[in-house]
Amino acid sequence: MKSMITKKILIDFFDGKTTSLQRKMIEEWLMDSENHEAYYKFLDEWEAQHPQYRIDTERGLEKINLQIDNPTQPETHSVFEVKRFYTSAFVKWMIAATVALVFMAVGRLYLSKPPVVSYEGLVDKSRTSTGEVYEKNNLTTHQIVINLPDNSSVILQPNSKISYSPKQYNKTRREVIMSGEAFFEVQKDSNIPFYVYANNLITKVLGTSFSVNANPALTGTEVIVKTGRVAVFMQSDKNKEEKINGNQLNGIVLTANEKIRIGQNGQSLTKPVAINPEKLLLPIQKLSFYFDETPATEVLDLLKKTYGIPIVYDAHKLSGCKLTAHLSDEPLLEKVKLICIALDADYEEDDSGILIKSNGCK
Repeated sequence: MKSMITKKILIDFFDGKTTSLQRKMIEEWLMDSENHEAYYKFLDEWEAQHPQYRIDTERGLEKINLQIDNPTQPETHSVFEVKRFYTSAFVKWMIAATVALVFMAVGRLYLSKPPVVSYEGLVDKSRTSTGEVYEKNNLTTHQIVINLPDNSSVILQPNSKISYSPKQYNKTRREVIMSGEAFFEVQKDSNIPFYVYANNLITKVLGTSFSVNANPALTGTEVIVKTGRVAVFMQSDKNKEEKINGNQLNGIVLTANEKIRIGQNGQSLTKPVAINPEKLLLPIQKLSFYFDETPATEVLDLLKKTYGIPIVYDAHKLSGCKLTAHLSDEPLLEKVKLICIALDADYEEDDSGILIKSNGCK
């Protein structure tokens, strides 16, 4: 049958010059899908040479949609009906394929973009899993010091907040959630890692000092290490659970005087860069706490100024006391404890500050 349908017969058919027998042959010929390409090729060629009317696109689409939704069932099938069937099916297939490609592209874009992680979302998740969350919001114009249950200390800057679960903290993990800017001095414990969740960034340490700035005014969350080693990775990291679990530091590991940042898009980390501590803004980031025969009152005044916390002592009794010490990334209360041991003194802590009790030095 294929050999009997020539280009001339098809051209005559398009011109309306074929016999009923030839039309029947063409209909049977079109039942073989392998002949469609040749049929439409000659049809396009014929239509290009015989423009018959001005195309009304809207009306044409309306007719096609009507034919798709309400196909007719004529008793006899002409070649024109065969042509309409194949044309409608082709249009329908093209529309479906285009829609599918659009949905696939949108879906791929959506899936490739990490979900937005916020302070509020992390707190709600913690509250749901633990049942209780403690939150401290610094609404003052100056920094405040927060001592965590393990005696790690947090210097919380204005317009910043931090939260944690009192029930779960310091059991198998030490986890805090923060927004804004804070400096952390973490009590060393290699068996219970310490985590800071700030937007899409996770910071993991075993015991050191560092700052995290997740202030919305920045171009992105950043971590600056003062002492020790810190591991950072993203919430969207495919190996996040592996890096969280265990007592090792996995991820990008920062060392003293290094900084890393995550962009606001939450999709990439910058390379660690070296920093000059003298150019940092927080006073505690610049201090080394090295003392060599330094008057005890001077040391205590330095702590009071650096942490912004009242430290009360008897200046007369401590006037003859001097200290030689190397204090580094110890939390505030650990520093006070070491100083009191050297001075043969005691201390008390309450909401108003720290009270040093000493009988003086001989």
